[in-house]
Amino acid sequence: MNIKKLVPDADAKIKELAKFSVDNIAHLVGTYGPRPCGEEGETKAQLDLLETLKGLADEATREEYKVHPEAFMAFVPFAGTCLIAGTATSLGAAFTGKKILNAATAGLVGTALSAVVGEFVLYKEFLDPFFKEKTSGNVWGIRKASGETKKRIIVSGHTDSAPEWVYTYKLGSKGVTIVAAYALVGLVATIGATAASFLKPDLAKKLALAELAFLPAYGLLYKFTDNKNYVPGASDDLSGSMVATSVMKFLKDNDIRFEDTDVITLLTGGEEAGLRGAKAFFKAHPEFVNDNVETAYIGFDTVCELDYTEIYTGDMSGVVKNDKQVAKLLVNGAKECGMDVPTGSIPLGSTDAAAASQAGVKASCFVAMDPSPARYYHTRLDTVDNVSEEAIEKGINIALNAIATYAEEGLPEA
Repeated sequence: MNIKKLVPDADAKIKELAKFSVDNIAHLVGTYGPRPCGEEGETKAQLDLLETLKGLADEATREEYKVHPEAFMAFVPFAGTCLIAGTATSLGAAFTGKKILNAATAGLVGTALSAVVGEFVLYKEFLDPFFKEKTSGNVWGIRKASGETKKRIIVSGHTDSAPEWVYTYKLGSKGVTIVAAYALVGLVATIGATAASFLKPDLAKKLALAELAFLPAYGLLYKFTDNKNYVPGASDDLSGSMVATSVMKFLKDNDIRFEDTDVITLLTGGEEAGLRGAKAFFKAHPEFVNDNVETAYIGFDTVCELDYTEIYTGDMSGVVKNDKQVAKLLVNGAKECGMDVPTGSIPLGSTDAAAASQAGVKASCFVAMDPSPARYYHTRLDTVDNVSEEAIEKGINIALNAIATYAEEGLPEA
């Protein structure tokens, strides 16, 4: 269903909302700067957005949760430390023949892999107990159905920004790939040297010496992110936050209230800290899974480049499957405003939709960003100048079409 059936001049009003969104992004970045999870910038920006949402929703609030934000990306230098130590024990094993050193190498490599898989692949709190606890929050507001609630739909973006990815900024889209590949080959060499020490000691010595060539790679991992320099995060993801906020403003401004469908705007904190905000939100609200009211979640993350649009059916590096019906709802919403958006899986990384899916909520996410990744992704280049008013306009339009269709027809067949 096209939102223009409810509001004939919707296109003009959505265009105004896109400008409203860009103006608000400029205000939030200009006033509060970068927004590290659990820090003052994030909190103040959320409180600012909360005041806006209070004027639009029937109810709006900010809920706090505890988080260890530095833990998530710490897996990178942690793995580097383990691999440096593993290189030393591997060399020792190759040249002394002491099997205990082989066991130590295996343990160090296994620990490094566990940190990578635990934090980055599965987004678990693997290293969190070793880092300082802070307080972040989620802002959300609801526009209630005019009658009995039988369905609800959550529209979401995240408010925090990331620490700068140094090699993306310095080397461009291939920077992360180069450094990661360099370290990965070294990891394979370490595993090979350890295995060879049991079977072919002479080969083990050669492989162990070859490992020395990869020590610089492990050293580079210490500078993968710059935790003293958080980025503006204008497109990633104040663009998505403003799409979600603009949806609520459109409904309020045009006096639209659906008969049996609640509409929720959710602005999470801590997405860049490992989806911690979304995880905390759904943990705090089990009713969204257990109250027999069908719930759909549509996320908007980095709505910036219309040449690179995708709707995620696979999330968290492909480990989590999002809901195909919700993805189809977004695909159909895009078609209503003249866009053919493909579905697919995020190659590396995750969105808050994965946390919703893991919680048992039917979810998908719309993204408009070069997955290479884009040069501005997690760098200081993600400024207001990088924001695309046209892309945000499309995002709002897609969201409203999806909501209107869901309220009238429910979820489509996948």
